[in-house]
Amino acid sequence: MRNAITPSAAAIAATVLAALLVPTPASGGVYRVAICNPGIGARHADALFQRTSRHYLPEAECGSGQAGLTVRHDGKRTGNGRWGGWALRAPRGTVFSRMGVSAEGRRGGGHVPHLLAAPLDGPVQVFAAPDPGIERSRFSTPARALAARLSCHRAGGCRQGDKARIRIKRVALLLADRVSPTVALGGSAFGAGSRRGIQMVKPSATDVGGGVRRFLLQVNGEPVAARATRCRTVDGFALRLRPCPAHARAAFRMQTAASPFRQGPNLVRVCSADYGLGTGANRACAARHVRIDNLCPISSAGPGSQLQAHFSRSRRSAHGRRTVTVHGRLSSANGVPVAGAKVCVATRVPIGGTRERVVATPITGSDGRLAAQLPPGPNRQVRLAYWWDADHVAERHLNLRVRARPRLKLRPDHPIHNGRHVRFKVRLRGPAAGHRWVRIQARSGKRWIELRNGRTNRRGTYRARYRFHATTGHRRYAFRAFVPSQRGYPYRAGHSRVRHVTVIG
Repeated sequence: MRNAITPSAAAIAATVLAALLVPTPASGGVYRVAICNPGIGARHADALFQRTSRHYLPEAECGSGQAGLTVRHDGKRTGNGRWGGWALRAPRGTVFSRMGVSAEGRRGGGHVPHLLAAPLDGPVQVFAAPDPGIERSRFSTPARALAARLSCHRAGGCRQGDKARIRIKRVALLLADRVSPTVALGGSAFGAGSRRGIQMVKPSATDVGGGVRRFLLQVNGEPVAARATRCRTVDGFALRLRPCPAHARAAFRMQTAASPFRQGPNLVRVCSADYGLGTGANRACAARHVRIDNLCPISSAGPGSQLQAHFSRSRRSAHGRRTVTVHGRLSSANGVPVAGAKVCVATRVPIGGTRERVVATPITGSDGRLAAQLPPGPNRQVRLAYWWDADHVAERHLNLRVRARPRLKLRPDHPIHNGRHVRFKVRLRGPAAGHRWVRIQARSGKRWIELRNGRTNRRGTYRARYRFHATTGHRRYAFRAFVPSQRGYPYRAGHSRVRHVTVIG
């Protein structure tokens, strides 16, 4: 009997939920399938009997001590080239990468038993001709189908051949799944506007290969929960060519007031994996941003679906500061002002992972208007929210942009002579003030020219020095620290107050 290689017998690795979130190519998923193996209870549901002559008859007995999947001949004469056989076809999106089958065959009356494979490229080919006495045959070239046939190979046709037959048992297949599942997200968590309290995430997935095996829910990078589907497997073997459902759904009930959810934007991600050995299954993920608001109060003033808002800024104070006030107006869908409503004003610094803070809860007047002064700080996302019950909210989003105001100190702070150094010390306001670009500039006429530049240390401090070498007479120089707009630093470009130093030539 002609053989190839043995199907893999590697043990299935333990499932690690978080591994679903690691991207992998869609060609790495493999799994094992057992057909007509009484030792593990595998039946023959995916084996299809086909024939080109009604003289070939099937028998299917996959229990303990039974013959397996058999093809016999019962007829006085069958035409040359006619056949009957059992076939297994790889599901769409998969291929048989290895095949092993225990087979036994008998010739008679011109009827010949064959094991055949259908490679991905090329015609169907015979890879074994079983003899009496069951033996193991193997095929290792990627194939799309496996067949056990009894066929007539005699010019002029084959006679009765009572003893001619082929039977197979304990079929072991290793399938390579080349298609990842697709994932769609639904549920109340993804509704419009902010969400609060208990919310539902309802993913659905489709897979054309081994089927959908599991879902994993992740919030802000942390695994939260998993759901597995019902798959027909035992001892690391699938009992069907597609052991898991082609379409699956899950439902996750989320308490948004609990960790890892946080007030403000959250990233909710759901991944789905198809069936595979260990963590090598194909997977696909879908993610949505969900804004959570469990801190803003619920007001009892009645529905108010129209909310307007804008900023106003005061004049700069003696210390160089300006106050910012947010103004708003709340009205019903018909434009009627909503009086006595408690509106929430929340801010968030636009840095990843930063929580939103509630800074004010003004109450609307008889005209539906409100005002709240914002505390000083960096750039912020400002949200006004009016909750008139736990499920309905009117919101308005604004972006407050603030110029950087670094502090610049010069040392010494008294007149110095030509040839001496002046030292610069710049402090940036937080947050995220470490490792930021700073430029020291000097005024030349109406222009500012750059003398030094560098990055702050981790505490947000930058130091530099400059030596005067060409000053004659008495000169008064003007300096400032300039901070450009830069990613990760929540301020617009800005500069310090101008500082002066007198140099004696």
